[in-house]
Amino acid sequence: MPGNFLKQVILRLDFSGEINRSQQVLDNIKRVVSDILPEFEARDMVTVEMTIDQTQKTTKEKRFKSFFLRNNTTNNSLVLEPNAIILELKKYNNYEEFKGLVQKVIQNLGEQSPSIKVSRTGLRYINQIIIDEGDPFDWTELIKAPLICSLDFVENRSELSRSVGVIELNKSDYYVRFMYGWFNSESPNPIAKKEFLLDYDCYSKNEIDISSIIGQIYILHEEIKNLFDHSTYKENLQTYAR
Repeated sequence: MPGNFLKQVILRLDFSGEINRSQQVLDNIKRVVSDILPEFEARDMVTVEMTIDQTQKTTKEKRFKSFFLRNNTTNNSLVLEPNAIILELKKYNNYEEFKGLVQKVIQNLGEQSPSIKVSRTGLRYINQIIIDEGDPFDWTELIKAPLICSLDFVENRSELSRSVGVIELNKSDYYVRFMYGWFNSESPNPIAKKEFLLDYDCYSKNEIDISSIIGQIYILHEEIKNLFDHSTYKENLQTYAR
């Protein structure tokens, strides 16, 4: 995927139990990612769970600390919650660099919690293709025809504010949710800019050892990469890469 079009990459790992977030673990993670995520902050968080049955509504409040490592220049961040880690990249260079960062974090968590299981793995690539000139609705030879043919239904395109489709796939070991179309950053105004959204969200609910997570992420990454290639005329889009 051309990195020029990637607006955001999100990796979320949910764990079956609480991960070790001791001071030693935090110090080790801060050290190995300091060149990429130099800033650190601890925040007090509150979540509220609501349960409703036929007779009553109950709420349960949970308080915990979240640890944020981030880069204020790139807006990249890593969040360590008691049962999850979330990596958000606004600046993404390539998969090898991304994988290296994940490996550094996972290695330190795995050393202290070797028996912990990953209960859900989610990887999302949000592409926002922006071209500075041309008809906002003309994506011929850039986006594959099945993804843009919905415009044929619209009689007056000057009235169109947003048109986004969703495709959901059940693969053998994971799931895909693919959103595409004219998201329109200026909505609810009518579409005026040449923008197209390709948002690929892949996730697996298979419980796996933390030591196997890089292999699982690679499978999801390859699925997204193949979907991007299937969605676009990649060689033509390169002309507009910035």
